[in-house]
Order: sequence, then structure tokens, then C-alpha cells
Amino acid sequence: MKRILMFLMCLLISYTIFATSVPVVYLDKSSTNLEASSFIKKQAKSNNLPYKFTFSSKLSDLSGNEKVVVILNTGLASGTDPRISTYLNSGQNNQAIILVNLYSIGKNILMTSVTSANTDSGVDEISAASQWKKRDSDVQAMHKQWTEELFRLIQVKQEL
Repeated sequence: MKRILMFLMCLLISYTIFATSVPVVYLDKSSTNLEASSFIKKQAKSNNLPYKFTFSSKLSDLSGNEKVVVILNTGLASGTDPRISTYLNSGQNNQAIILVNLYSIGKNILMTSVTSANTDSGVDEISAASQWKKRDSDVQAMHKQWTEELFRLIQVKQEL
């Protein structure tokens, strides 16, 4: 029994040490950002992904040396928050950035993904509806779809 416990402890410690750190930046502590952050963690855990998400409300917390950065862009019907646009235009390592746009677009349920080659900002973008109140299967499927794409892009960027 002790050996099994020791093995499990070693496994847990190695998972913690070798888990890939992924910073997630949200600029406002809105309900959408909190729901999205919680959903990202929940989906990563349920899929047994080796990512350790760290959350920050300041772009200035980024060092610029990250292999991957997730930025949540919320509270708009379209476009990019001017603070995020300023950051993206400041000459940072945009190759590391994944911009997740959670738009307030009424009752529409959508999810799109655009590669960095096809965006003005030069970053990979995922756009989805910011619906969290309505918990039906279509809304849940949409949120799972954008988080699956997010995890795929994180893996791609980690391998660069």
C-alpha cells in the first residue's frame, strides 16, 4: 500500500513539475471572463491535459518569453478591445498569442477559428458567442468546440 501511495505521489509531483504553464489574460473580471476561465480549467481537467493555466488581469504580467499566451477579448459585439489592440501592435511575440473573442451577439451560437496568416493582428483567433446563462446542449457544444480548438492551438504552439 505504501508503494502505491509513493508511486501516486511521484506521479502527481512529476505532473505538476512538467505541466506546461499557459498564461490566460483577461482585462476585466466580468462574469463572461470568469465563466470562460472556469470552463477552460474544467475542460482541460476533464480531458487530462498537461497544462497549468495561470490567470492574470494585466497584459503587463506577461514576460514576452512565453511559448503560448491566451488572451480573452470580451464585452464587445465585434472587434478587439483597444487595450488588446495596443498590446498586439507593440511588437510583442504575436506568434505565441491566441486571441479568444467571446462576443455578445444576442441569441446566436457561433464558433469560428482564423489562423494568424488571415488576421490583421497576426495572431490566431477563436471567436465564439459569450452565452453562459442558457445551458442547453447547443450552447455547451459551442463552448466545448472553442475550448477544443484552443487546446489544439496550444499544443501546436508548444511544439514550435
